[in-house]
Amino acid sequence: MALAALLAPWLAGHDPVATNTDAVALPPGSPEHPLGTDMLGRDLYSRLLYGARLSLLVGLVAGAATVVAGTALGALAAVGPRWLDILVTRSADALLALPMMLVALALAAVAGASVATVVAAIAMTGWMPVALIARSEVAALRERPFIRAAYSLGFSRSRVVLRHLVPNAVPPIASIAAFEVGHAILTESTLSFLGVGIPPNTPSWGNLLTDARSHLLTGQWYTVALPAVAIVATIIAVNVIATGLDRRGTVEGRTW
Repeated sequence: MALAALLAPWLAGHDPVATNTDAVALPPGSPEHPLGTDMLGRDLYSRLLYGARLSLLVGLVAGAATVVAGTALGALAAVGPRWLDILVTRSADALLALPMMLVALALAAVAGASVATVVAAIAMTGWMPVALIARSEVAALRERPFIRAAYSLGFSRSRVVLRHLVPNAVPPIASIAAFEVGHAILTESTLSFLGVGIPPNTPSWGNLLTDARSHLLTGQWYTVALPAVAIVATIIAVNVIATGLDRRGTVEGRTW
C-alpha cells in the first residue's frame, strides 16, 4: 500500500480528477481503465492510488501525533506531582466515556474540512489509551533497580525520563501506535464520507465512498467495493503489524 501510494504518479496512468465524457461508468476490465470509471468518467484505478497517498499520510501523521501526545502526557503523569497524575488520568477516563466519533465530527464541522482539521480531530480524540498505557509502563519502571541506580549516579529527572524510562516503555507503546494508525485511517474515511473530512475534490478513500454511495443500487457496485476493500485491507495489515510488535515486545520483555 505504501509503495503504491508513493509511486502513484508513475503507476496511475490517468489524472485522478480529470473527467472523460466518452468513458462514463465503465465497468472493471475496460480498455485503458482496468478498474473502471465513475459517473464523471474519472479513472478509479488512478483515484484509488492517489487516494491512498492522502489516506495513508493522514493515518501516519495523525497516529504519530496521537502517540507523541499520549506518551508525553502519560510519562508526565507517572513522574510528575500527584495532582498532575490525577488530572491526566481523570481527563482520559472522562473522554473515553464520550463517543469519540461525535466529538471528531463536531471539531471537524466547526473548523471546516481540511487535512489539518482531520489530523487535529483524530489526535485530540485518540491520545487517551496511549497516555494510560504510557503512564502504567513508566510508573512500573520507575521503581526498577537500574532507574534507582541512575538517580544515585546524579542523573537529572529529565535525563532519566528521556534516556531510560520512556525508551524502556516503547514496546507496548509501539504496538498501540500501529493500532492508532489504523484507527486514524478509518476515522479519516468516516469523516470524509460524512462530508466533514478531506475536501470533496481531493481524492481519498473516504471521498471515493462518498462519491459512490448514490450509485450502490444502480449496478455500479465496484465504485463502493474498491475503496472499501482498500480500507479493510489496510486496517488488517496495520493490525497484523501491531500484533507482531506486541508479541515481539512481550518476548523481549520476558527474555530481559
